[in-house]
Amino acid sequence: YQRRVRGGHRYLGSFIGPKNATEAYVASKVKEWVQDIEDISNAAASEPQLAFAGYYYGISKKWSYLMCTTPDIADLLEPIEKSIKTKLLPAITGISPIDDTLREVFSLSPKNGGLGIVNPSEIADSEYGFSTTINRSLIDAIVDNECTELIPNNLEVLKAKKDCKATKTKNEEQKKFRLLNNCSTNLSRQIALLSEKGASSWLSTLPLKDCGFLLSKQQFHDGLRLRYNIPLEGINHHCACGKLNSLDHSLICKLGGYVSLRHNHLRDTMSNLLEVVCKDVVREPMLLPISNEDLPSGTTLKPDARLDISCRGFFSALDKTFIDVRVLHPNSLSNKEKPLPNMYRCHENEKKTKYLHRVTQVEKANFTPFVMSTTGGLAPEASAFLKRLAQKLCLKLDQDYSHIMGYLKRKLRFELLKTTLMSIRGFRKSRCTRISELDLNLINFYVK
Repeated sequence: YQRRVRGGHRYLGSFIGPKNATEAYVASKVKEWVQDIEDISNAAASEPQLAFAGYYYGISKKWSYLMCTTPDIADLLEPIEKSIKTKLLPAITGISPIDDTLREVFSLSPKNGGLGIVNPSEIADSEYGFSTTINRSLIDAIVDNECTELIPNNLEVLKAKKDCKATKTKNEEQKKFRLLNNCSTNLSRQIALLSEKGASSWLSTLPLKDCGFLLSKQQFHDGLRLRYNIPLEGINHHCACGKLNSLDHSLICKLGGYVSLRHNHLRDTMSNLLEVVCKDVVREPMLLPISNEDLPSGTTLKPDARLDISCRGFFSALDKTFIDVRVLHPNSLSNKEKPLPNMYRCHENEKKTKYLHRVTQVEKANFTPFVMSTTGGLAPEASAFLKRLAQKLCLKLDQDYSHIMGYLKRKLRFELLKTTLMSIRGFRKSRCTRISELDLNLINFYVK
């Protein structure tokens, strides 16, 4: 006796029926989703950040369930990938055309240097496999008609979820390793920089205006080009200082005061956060003068030496802590050949050599160098400092530590990103003539 399935119907977001009916159902859903992608691509022309958030947290989830419940649909999802590559990505990123290497990079998760815009036809089969692995006990119970086994074993399910998550992580690491070996040296270093903790937090953040997380169309496009070290459009070939202009030069050129602005704004943001949990917060405090202290070589001996921030009660009650901020550019000539851990260690040690012994011996206080990169990476001591700040804010505000830590990373990342973009697009002019150099004898000035 053979059973013949003559028809089918939609059931719980998937489809039950013969293969041709299943394919027809999937094709109809894919057609709807392609139209959704086109609609959000049109919106991205004016609001790319909002469109990216809408796709990342909304539209992309529509086919996730179908991939988990319906087998052998990878080929049927190809129109979605075609629409993503040719319409959505150019509209969101402002980069056109999107080559295959860049598309592969964009498919990585943000924490691994990508955008999290995956190719659905590439992961459809594996997602179905993960789903069947996690629900294996239920599938077997239904097939065997064992009603007593319909209650899943939570321990088995948790273990299966953990194993599937580990497999996903391993697969993405392998994909990232393959990309790093095949792409250019510059792109390889950028991906390594973007894989640092907190560097990509601005991408996975909802564009909330009240929190300062909203970017303009130009800022979002420039941020993505800066993220992958792609030259910006509309930038002069020569800087006002006379040198050839580039992304790297714009971030280190001191003409216009943008390097100082970037540093000072990060200092002020840190100071505002410290005022919530500490007392006696001072910006640019002057250090005590040196009398007969025996300080090591390299320690600054200037009588008017200053640090960026001082506060009391950060590490322990009433103890004073000094913080000195530095924002480095990892692709500058002095940094680009260094491995990332060595680069951060070098800048931290430079600050410690200059100020640590003077602060500890003369001020009897604590000293922390707070070093960040223009790509959003944190040096080890800066990361430890943020963790301590999050702990104190957690107790002060009675909120979850994870939420506080997430907010701190996003807040610092957005403030740094905005000032970094200003140094690229900001106006620079050549040296002005001082007023003391002008002839102000207006007696001989005639208007004809």
